[in-house]
Amino acid sequence: MLSTMAIAISALVLTGCSKNSDPYVPPTPTPTPTPPEPTDVEKYNEKFLDYVGGTIAPDQDWGFGASKVAAARGLTRAEGAGFVVAPDKFKKYSKESAKELADSLPDGRTDPGNYIKNFEFESHGPFRLNFMYSFTMSEMEIGFYYYNPKSETYKNRKEVVLVQKFMTDFEKNQYLQYTTYTSPSDDQWYLYKSTYGPYIWDDYNAREIRGNMMTLKIEGGIDVPAGYYVGFYTKIGEEKYYTNRYLNKNESNTSFVVIDSNKDGSSLRNGFEVGIEDYMTYEGIPADIDCNDVVIDVHKHVDEGCPTLVIPKKDNPKFRIIGEDISAESTSDFDFNDIVLDVQLTDEGANCWLQAAGGQLPVRINRDDNLETHKLFGVDLKTMVNTNASEKDLPGKDGLPAVEFTIKGKFSSVLDVPIQVYKNNEWIDFFAEKGKPACKILVDDPNFVWPKERQSLNQKYTKFNDWVKDPTVKWY
Repeated sequence: MLSTMAIAISALVLTGCSKNSDPYVPPTPTPTPTPPEPTDVEKYNEKFLDYVGGTIAPDQDWGFGASKVAAARGLTRAEGAGFVVAPDKFKKYSKESAKELADSLPDGRTDPGNYIKNFEFESHGPFRLNFMYSFTMSEMEIGFYYYNPKSETYKNRKEVVLVQKFMTDFEKNQYLQYTTYTSPSDDQWYLYKSTYGPYIWDDYNAREIRGNMMTLKIEGGIDVPAGYYVGFYTKIGEEKYYTNRYLNKNESNTSFVVIDSNKDGSSLRNGFEVGIEDYMTYEGIPADIDCNDVVIDVHKHVDEGCPTLVIPKKDNPKFRIIGEDISAESTSDFDFNDIVLDVQLTDEGANCWLQAAGGQLPVRINRDDNLETHKLFGVDLKTMVNTNASEKDLPGKDGLPAVEFTIKGKFSSVLDVPIQVYKNNEWIDFFAEKGKPACKILVDDPNFVWPKERQSLNQKYTKFNDWVKDPTVKWY
């Protein structure tokens, strides 16, 4: 009996040990994670790159220019800005040139006359200037300002100091040099240094003057790009005076005049002469307003064209935004008419004119649901407005007048005006980042004709893809 029990216990023990032994189990392989579904923006970006040929210029700003830079409202000297004196380059001015200026800007007059007193210059590439004449003892500050009119106004200008204190800097920076009848030779030049003011022609019996040629530089130390506007200012005491009259008190300008010497028969040919008044009152005596105290010669770069004279307007310009609602399906048309919006910046915000709504998704302006494009036109979401959709057998209404409205906000450039599309349960901002795919583009012509429904932008404007790769191309 005991023997039988022992055998049974032994069998039980052996059976239990067998059940508790863990056999080898191969590890379960880690599943490969499923890549996340691309976002609507990522899908659009990929399709847009393919649409334009795969290449976007790194400096392509989609027409919005220096918008992000302009967002800094402080008018301070930008890093690298100023001017560069061209080595061994100068312009000579004879005594006849000085006489022509004196006759044009007679000394002691009390009325600026019929000369242009409200002006700026449009750059067509690097251009130069030099101080060519002076009859002052003032320590006034002289500088220039610039802005990109395609995306900014003169209110977004940046200012750059040329001369901090005229009489001091005039000598130190060697703006002018002169030779006299007593020079050892015609080629011998002397640095002008006078403690009595640069009355060069009469007091020093000068035969010729040469002005060092300065190429204007803006932020980053680059030349003023073609299309930028440039103006001048002078600071007398604590007040600044500008060539753009709308930047001055009472919107007047008695500090600057401009003479166009781009004509035959002028000894100052191929340029513009900017005359500057050096004081407003002196010891209680009002200025004579002859604007001949300092003269700047604005002229072409050696290999570039002369800038063009432009007359500033008080009203801010309108710009046209054309937008694509980031749809990236196979039916994407890139007609950039899902929103067509004209924008005019103001001190309080912006005046807007909605011209077209070519999409079938909600698109709103300034993050305001009441400014949804279809709602503004009084149509449902499926109805496209002013895009000739009916030609494609699509629901649409044509010939509706633009809807005018205003928005409030601090917009330093047109790029800052928010436009959003509602897609997959979220509002997505229309974007135009430099050098990357964009779904909104700025054109500086308020009469720009946008494509019809499902008419691709590069089909209507065949140089569009060239412009994407090279922003200097004129595509419309």
